[in-house]
Amino acid sequence: MKNYLPILICALLLSCKSENITDQSTGLVQVALSDVVFESEQSIGNRAATPDEPTTQRNTIELNKDFLMVAELRPEDTTSPSSLKDGSRAESDTATLGNNIQYRVLVYDQAGAFVTERDYIRGQEASTQALELDNATTYTFVAVSLGLTSAIPATTPAVATRTLINSRIVVTGGTSALMYYQQTMTVSDNAINRLDIIFKHRKPLIAVTINSQQTGYNITAASGDFAPHNNGMTVNLADGSHTQSGTAQPVAVEFNTVGSQIITNTSNNYINSVSNSATSFILNSITIGPLTLSNLTPFTTLTVAPGVRYNLILNIVPTDEYLTHEGVPSARINGRIWALHNMGVTNTLDHNPTTITSALHGNYYQFGRNINVAVGTSTRTNSNYNGNNASITNWNRGTEAAPIKGVNDVCPDGFRIPTRANLQELLNGVVVTRRGNWSESNTNYNAAAVLTSRRNANVLLTLPAQGYFLTNDVSDRGHEAAIYASNALSTSDPYRLLITFTNASVGSPGTSSTAFLQSRPLRCTAQ
Repeated sequence: MKNYLPILICALLLSCKSENITDQSTGLVQVALSDVVFESEQSIGNRAATPDEPTTQRNTIELNKDFLMVAELRPEDTTSPSSLKDGSRAESDTATLGNNIQYRVLVYDQAGAFVTERDYIRGQEASTQALELDNATTYTFVAVSLGLTSAIPATTPAVATRTLINSRIVVTGGTSALMYYQQTMTVSDNAINRLDIIFKHRKPLIAVTINSQQTGYNITAASGDFAPHNNGMTVNLADGSHTQSGTAQPVAVEFNTVGSQIITNTSNNYINSVSNSATSFILNSITIGPLTLSNLTPFTTLTVAPGVRYNLILNIVPTDEYLTHEGVPSARINGRIWALHNMGVTNTLDHNPTTITSALHGNYYQFGRNINVAVGTSTRTNSNYNGNNASITNWNRGTEAAPIKGVNDVCPDGFRIPTRANLQELLNGVVVTRRGNWSESNTNYNAAAVLTSRRNANVLLTLPAQGYFLTNDVSDRGHEAAIYASNALSTSDPYRLLITFTNASVGSPGTSSTAFLQSRPLRCTAQ
């Protein structure tokens, strides 16, 4: 029996050693950078023509007696194929993911203690030392990048005292991106441990476009500044937030394609600023044809938020006036072109005669439909009336901020049905008065709302008080001037401009399962 005792002890020792080897085995973590997104991409999403549109900030300034600058700032909806009035796009998010950009991955244990870090170059990840971590252990992975090909500043504090809570990087130069990602993962020695990094931007990005197409002149010089902005920042690696450091100084905006009618900024303007409603854009100088101007301030109180990409669009347009657009008699008011007549009206008629008659009353359309259910003098709907709701995108397959003419939009070439925002812009740029006898009657055709330009009292639109069809019978003729918008709150809540004898507003008629079945006139606006 004694001869077997040493053998038994050796066997037990070998068994214990084998167990220790298993406990101390490691798993390989494969690191890859797959995408980068802006907050606006996630919050806006696929929302065709709903009220949850990004807020557009708008301002109009007079350049001289002939031209206006209509400035708009809106969060970019990257799901839309046409986010600018001229159909161009801001730079794609994937441009930030160019090969050779550097990023850092830091690893912390469950207690928040620092474990290790690796610096990677996108497209050359295999050249970085393998990331091997203890088997069956849960870690927090943090990834950070400035979107640059140069090295990332060192992580502080020193390794001996570093934790997830106190980890920082201090960056000099404030115009770089700041992208952040965090994930918790348990490492296994017998599975693929893949860290697929999807960065989120943590600084606002503003793309600037200046469009002078409506003037016919080229833009031959332009420069501008954004403020507030600092030339340094300290990044908190626990959550990707940052605080400003260094010196407060504006960030310069330079433009390419100068010498054309559409110019854009040459570099990404990541604004090194906290969320605020005090960002300003100053156009230091601009030359449009024979006109040179300086120190223009389209905005002084822009609201910007971290991680959101914005389009700042400056449209240089002639002042309010009458014109013919795409062969259609029109008026430009507050930077937008409107047809002078409702759909279905002969557009050679005087749009504002001494007496309003039934000849200026246009056709009535159910929301989303492309065929009229009544003409201007009808008191009952015709056989085109449809008892089913049309699709909410039939008139606008884009968004409110970036509308795209829908399949059932009946407006002529070069025109579309206006969005809710377009109708509100119109109201903001006019003084509303009333003409005729505003009393409800099926035969009262002489009541109308007159929308007179605030900049040029000789330019106006006339909206006859046609009323609407609730279902089959006309209502409020002579008492209500209303035109549909192309978008809706929901399939039971379309938008429209409504003018009564005492009120003028843009809204919905109220939630109803039959709201899309109601019929109203249409007034077209230029695309």
